[in-house]
Amino acid sequence: MAEYVYIQNYTRNGVMGISHHVFDQIAEIATNQVKGAETFTRKSSFFVHRPAACEIKNGLVTVKIFVVISADANINEVCLNIQENVANSLAMMTEVIPFKIGVEVVNVNKKLS
Repeated sequence: MAEYVYIQNYTRNGVMGISHHVFDQIAEIATNQVKGAETFTRKSSFFVHRPAACEIKNGLVTVKIFVVISADANINEVCLNIQENVANSLAMMTEVIPFKIGVEVVNVNKKLS
């Protein structure tokens, strides 16, 4: 798995690489912006569960997001909104187009904060 994605350099002054952690952060922020959803974080004494996991293989960025959905929201619509918002955020902030976004619903809560 690659640690960085290299984006096209228009000025030819060097090479710019984006870490996979940046994709995780962008996906997490974009997910929390969607109404009716929030990222799932679980903390234990042994590890911290990351709410978004990014994998880079052969120039394809695969993002998997773990979410908690509000009980009064339509799960299909919320998941589609998450995918669209994350895709738009990634394309706008990183100029990387080839990506795949997976949303995994971990829990359904009555009230989200």
